[in-house]
Amino acid sequence: MRSIGNDIVALALTSAERTRKEKFFSKIICKQEIELFKSIDSSSLSFENFVWLAWSIKESVYKFCSRNNSSLLFSPTKIFINSIQLPAKKNIPIGREMESGSLDRAISYCCEVSFQGSKYFTQSIINNELIFSVCNNKNDFDNICWGIKNIHDDRYENQSASVRLFTLNKLQDLFKHSDLKIEKKTAGYPVIKQRPNIPLSFTHHGCFVGYAFALNSNE
Repeated sequence: MRSIGNDIVALALTSAERTRKEKFFSKIICKQEIELFKSIDSSSLSFENFVWLAWSIKESVYKFCSRNNSSLLFSPTKIFINSIQLPAKKNIPIGREMESGSLDRAISYCCEVSFQGSKYFTQSIINNELIFSVCNNKNDFDNICWGIKNIHDDRYENQSASVRLFTLNKLQDLFKHSDLKIEKKTAGYPVIKQRPNIPLSFTHHGCFVGYAFALNSNE
């Protein structure tokens, strides 16, 4: 299954107090995932950030799967994080924008996830401002291009327009093609009109937008 999924959480829009309440976090993580959190170094990842990391991971898995199953419903507690590997480098500065042609394991929280009998892999970046996750069905992110951008106007219309323009600029630079267009499928996910074999995913929350797309090794 060729697909991609990503998600971003603007931490300024979350409440640490609310996140720590069981009535809230139990809708996102299960008891086994709480035990997983207890097994890692809590000085590297607070419980609140773990909950939002889980949300971001599960949202990216859902996006990955829903591309091939438009009737799929997002149910976080049915998506399980089996393992987590902490990054060697933490609190990566983002600045106004950040882009790369691959995801570096040294700066990523790397997780193995189970959903509906299949395994998925995610890599996530966390700093003081955001959590950004990308999902793949292989433990290989070398040909996944991604970008994060801080925007001034966080109204939905501007979020949507900004992430499209941000992505198009990257695609035009990559393929040297000025006429590329991004369209929206009836199922809701974006596609590159001239390169439909390249799966693409958008995300935005607050003043942050992000994209991810997967290249073939020969592209």
